[in-house]
Amino acid sequence: MKAAPLPGDEIERLAALSDAALLDTPPEPAFDDLTHLAASICGTPIALVSLIDRDRQWFKARVGLDASETPREVAFCAHAILGQELFLVPDAYDDERFADNPLVTGAPNVRFYAGAPLATSDGHNVGTLCVIDHGPRQLDEAQRSALSALARQVAAQIDLRRANGRLVKLNGELVARAREAQAVIEQRKAIERLKDEFVSTVSHELRTPLTSIRGALGLLEGGVLGRLPDEAMELVQIARTNTDRLVRLINDILDLEKIEAGKLELSPKHVDVRRLVSSLVESLSPVAAEAKVELWADVRGEVDLVVDEDRIAQVLTNLMSNALKFSPAEARIELGVEVTSAGHVRFDVRDRGPGIAEADLARLFNRFEQLDGDHRRKMGGTGLGLAISKAIVEQHGGTIGVTSKLGQGSTFWFEVPQRGALREASPRVEI
Repeated sequence: MKAAPLPGDEIERLAALSDAALLDTPPEPAFDDLTHLAASICGTPIALVSLIDRDRQWFKARVGLDASETPREVAFCAHAILGQELFLVPDAYDDERFADNPLVTGAPNVRFYAGAPLATSDGHNVGTLCVIDHGPRQLDEAQRSALSALARQVAAQIDLRRANGRLVKLNGELVARAREAQAVIEQRKAIERLKDEFVSTVSHELRTPLTSIRGALGLLEGGVLGRLPDEAMELVQIARTNTDRLVRLINDILDLEKIEAGKLELSPKHVDVRRLVSSLVESLSPVAAEAKVELWADVRGEVDLVVDEDRIAQVLTNLMSNALKFSPAEARIELGVEVTSAGHVRFDVRDRGPGIAEADLARLFNRFEQLDGDHRRKMGGTGLGLAISKAIVEQHGGTIGVTSKLGQGSTFWFEVPQRGALREASPRVEI
């Protein structure tokens, strides 16, 4: 048995792995789904997301294997991370590097191995997405291409964790620098620089590869590699859906950063409220039809409104989408618009969902806030939509809120002045 040599970037590679903060963490659907998909497409009993640590390989996700880690010196994946291409061992018995490997001569009886390196955005292979069989075999071109595409998706998940880890570190640096700084102008410059670095990381290092991954999964779903088995198609759709959620999260983070930095530019104009409401209902109708939920809208009286139409539409879409998530089949969601006696325009979105406990109402508009409960967690979401909506409404000089009772549904509402009360962008909008 020949142990793999260390990669030339071993120090940087281990640092990138540490930044991801994934070692010894619980299983997660984002990785488990891709591992199941790899096993299904390649037709192997074992598939793994293997992370190569200093002295071990540890499995973030695994199918068909009970062990959670093995020594690095016996790991096939330690060889796979030395290159950029798919690493194939058709028959370990015929390969002098592995013929006497204890993973070959004993459990789990590895004969065939294929591992796609997990390359971070800055070019460090932190592990592999690999498939294993108990007998010698090959992968066809379509399976090799699919395994590499799935590995890129896993790597994008790792890059996202690294970005979040950097944000935590950046926040720590901000606190330390703020305490040491002697002048507030200087503090602001440091904050802006660090925030710009984070926004750039999210925008360029994550959004672009995620878009490519979304396209690759869409091609798989569309049959570019031929018709997939039903189980494989379901897993592809799960992976695509999770990718969509990541893209939405990134877009929401970027929106929130613009708002906090006072860079959200509003373009107020006269809005045809009836047309706005009609367009919104029309755009959400397919989703409502699939959920068997009725959408009902009523614009009462003549409504004269001057606002940034796209941003107000964004708020309404957030509120209506939330109502759709939690409405039972055959229920009705009501969108009402009217002019109040104080001269404001009020929008109400009422649903017949499970309702919200009074103790939880104050938490709803906090960033990344998702209330407890299996049903709410299963609905997903970024936890930023309501925080962004609150900031948009307040920048229009308005207010937003919710009334709800458990078991009786919820009414989310916001009011904005009819015209002339837009706030100018400020250095920060507290959320």
